[in-house]
Order: sequence, then C-alpha cells, then structure tokens
Amino acid sequence: MTRRRVLLLLPLLTLTACGSSGPADADELAARAASIGVDPDVVYAVSLDGFAPASQSAGVMGDAGFGVAYTAPDGRMAMLTTDPRGAADPGCVVAGDQHECVAVHDGVAVRLSAAADAVDEETLRAAVEGAHAPSADELAALFADAPDGGGAPVERGDLPSSGDGAPIDPEGAAG
Repeated sequence: MTRRRVLLLLPLLTLTACGSSGPADADELAARAASIGVDPDVVYAVSLDGFAPASQSAGVMGDAGFGVAYTAPDGRMAMLTTDPRGAADPGCVVAGDQHECVAVHDGVAVRLSAAADAVDEETLRAAVEGAHAPSADELAALFADAPDGGGAPVERGDLPSSGDGAPIDPEGAAG
C-alpha cells in the first residue's frame, strides 16, 4: 500500500476507533443517575447479545442499588441489579428454572438473572463478569426514558393536600 493510501485511511480508522462508544462523561453519568435517584457509582451495563436495556425499567434497586431489565425482541428478559455493599459471593446459582450470576466490581455486587431458557449460564456469567460503567452509547440507552428534572417527583394532581394521601377518586369510580 502506498504512503498516500495509508494517510488517506488513517483519519477514517481514527474516527472509527473513537466513535461514541467511549466511556460516558462522568458529569453526564452523574446527571443521568441523579434524574432517577441513584449514585452514579452503582450504574453498570452489560453486553448481552440480542438484548437491549428497557430504559423505562431503570431505577433504584433496594436501598441504594441500581436495576434495569434487558429485553430481547422475542420477549426474553434478563435483570441487572447492583448492590453497593458488595456483600455477595461471586459465581452462578440455579434455582428451578431461574439462574443468577454475580460478580463484584470495585466493591459493587453486580447481579444478572434470567430464566434458564432465556439465557444460558455461560452467556450470563460472561456478561456479569464483563459488567462495566456504561459507555456513552450505553448511557443514552439506559436513560432514554429517564425524567429530566433531577429526580423531582411527578405531579399527579389526584392526591389530596391533607389526609392519608390516598388518591381522590371521582364519584362512582369504584363501581
């Protein structure tokens, strides 16, 4: 290959290697995590072929963890959860038709569970062992449906300003 061809291809290779799949910006990750009320240090993503995060499911898990469902077009699902206490034994367990794999990354227990017929154990184990802070593309997918507004509660309009806080049902709504 001539020197000229190499020089012409170099910018193309550089652009391909640098795409938007690099690490997510720390400030963007912090802002997105705050929008759903989680610490950015517990937000993880996994690579699971044929599955994508269902962003409407992303949210707080337990006291301080993060959770998101990964779904496949055919209806299969895997659930990713994190626990900042890291109190979990790494490995995989099978219980009935469910299996779950756990890995600890930087003190955070990352758990991936699925029905045995949805994801095989080897794939589940590889995905959880490869769990990582989200890339820019993964961050966009994880938080596509996250509210803007720093985690402020949604104004419902049917809750009374006093009393037990039960919704105000219109006359005859109960049947």
